[in-house]
Amino acid sequence: MQPFTEEERQRADIIFDETMETVSLGFDPEVLKILDDPESSEKDREEIKAKISQEICAHLLQLGNSAYLGKISIGKIASFATVILRLGTLYVKIFIIAFALLSMAKDERSKLLLAKSFSAAVVGKLLAEQLNWQKEYVQQVEISCLFAEIGKVLLYLYENTQDEPLSADFIERHHLLMAVKIAEKFELPEFIGRSISCVFGETSLNYAQHTLSTEGAVVMAYATVNYIFSREHGLVVRSPMPNAIDPFAVTPGKAIYNYLSSLALSSGYLRIIPDKS
Repeated sequence: MQPFTEEERQRADIIFDETMETVSLGFDPEVLKILDDPESSEKDREEIKAKISQEICAHLLQLGNSAYLGKISIGKIASFATVILRLGTLYVKIFIIAFALLSMAKDERSKLLLAKSFSAAVVGKLLAEQLNWQKEYVQQVEISCLFAEIGKVLLYLYENTQDEPLSADFIERHHLLMAVKIAEKFELPEFIGRSISCVFGETSLNYAQHTLSTEGAVVMAYATVNYIFSREHGLVVRSPMPNAIDPFAVTPGKAIYNYLSSLALSSGYLRIIPDKS
């Protein structure tokens, strides 16, 4: 990709500012400060659920209670503070921002982008876990995959709110700048920008000393999901699934199903082919 010109950066700034002024994010920005504050109390964290949309709250509660985390249920979690403890403050912050942005536009291409983004996130997570990476790096891959195309939703919203069509080429080139602006606005970790740049900037499959780098895993997971979506209009997975002999097995297919089901995305954008071999 050719470097962005100053004129392109200025245009991106205008689009970003005008779009953010016209949309309602579905959460009180105060919740991000609470999640960033290591001294915040359990009461403060419990009260977050009243400061975010019911939809975001419901999905986080479902995710916290699902087997997506790779653990057999230890009982239903009703406390929002406990969900935050289980998922982690950084993950909850990222989820609130990502889901709020990705679910704002309601047209079909935006719904497809929402499904593809969360599909890439869970596939990236499973890939990093299979590489036996520490939780910190698994989460970096998952979060970066989730944000890979998030800049596109702002460009879609700009088209809808400003009644100004943007060309497909313009969107493909400029959504990276939108993603960087989102990361800056919400003070997100630097690894998100680095990973997105590896996918859409100077695309490369990056390796560390003896294995893939986190950026390399993001490129691999995103490319896989993007390819399947381009052919199948959704994610198709062949995987062993729980059965009568082992009904509580947490297989890759089951983890993906639980994750996308908690977001109400499994029925339209996921097809699992049970592998009985």
